[in-house]
Amino acid sequence: MKLFNKSREEIYNEPEGIMGANTVVLADDMLTVITEPKRIIPGQFDAFGTEFEGHAFYEASSIRKIDDTYYFIYSSEKSNELCYATSKYPDKDFKYRGTIISNGDIGYKGRKAEDRLNMTANNHGSIEYINGQWYVFYHRHTHSSTFSRQACAEPVTILSDGTIPQVEITSSGLNNGPLLAKGEYSAVIACNITNDHMPHARNQMVDEDIPFITHDDSNRFITGIQEGTLIGYKYFQFDGKIQLKVTTRGRGEGRFIVSTEADTIGEIGIESTENWTENLVEINAKGTQDLYLTFEGNGRFELLNIKFE
Repeated sequence: MKLFNKSREEIYNEPEGIMGANTVVLADDMLTVITEPKRIIPGQFDAFGTEFEGHAFYEASSIRKIDDTYYFIYSSEKSNELCYATSKYPDKDFKYRGTIISNGDIGYKGRKAEDRLNMTANNHGSIEYINGQWYVFYHRHTHSSTFSRQACAEPVTILSDGTIPQVEITSSGLNNGPLLAKGEYSAVIACNITNDHMPHARNQMVDEDIPFITHDDSNRFITGIQEGTLIGYKYFQFDGKIQLKVTTRGRGEGRFIVSTEADTIGEIGIESTENWTENLVEINAKGTQDLYLTFEGNGRFELLNIKFE
């Protein structure tokens, strides 16, 4: 009612509902609309009993033609995902095909909403073909707000049957492979920032005490790191023993447990300091690995960067 400035009665009396994706035909001047709107994908309240139920159209659509198939990409009612539908026509017969990406990895390998790996909120973007590779461009959220957004991209694969398997959010999407475990990386390339009960937000600042990306006059960093905070990076290419340094500041004391998906590979002690301070540990990892820092201790800390030497 607020979104469309209509009464409940007016909404109920719309025969096709007031939400959904529509097409019109334009005249050659590309300005004049010469047909009535035609509904091609239902909105949330009209999707019950259809293949779009649970993933109905909400906003932020675009369309791509790949070979003889039209791909309609849109932000769904769930607000954290980009979904797609396909048809042989640009204005009819669209079939729901799935989720391309969620900014909390919800749905990826069966992940549930309560196990989201970031604060989730609106997600906008589409797919594009660049130098022989399809990518999905999307965004994650910073500053504990739905209004601050970090642009991201991941490579996608279009299978022979035309489907796009849901892709994982990573730290290395445009790198053409894993990042080298060498040199310095900003902490804010983390693809997972969670305290195991991250919220879903809708057009708001989040009041909950959660870890998130923020900035000051000089730096971007992760703040709100407390007991149980997990910060994840995917993926790094390791080649054996190396020093891992993390630059932190904050009040309290504790440690980062350093791990991959398979093993704990070290721990880094963290102490109170008002200034950015390096802390280090020697780790040993081989091949392509994710890297997790899980904080155990008391107080509240911030993470500026990670370094491999």
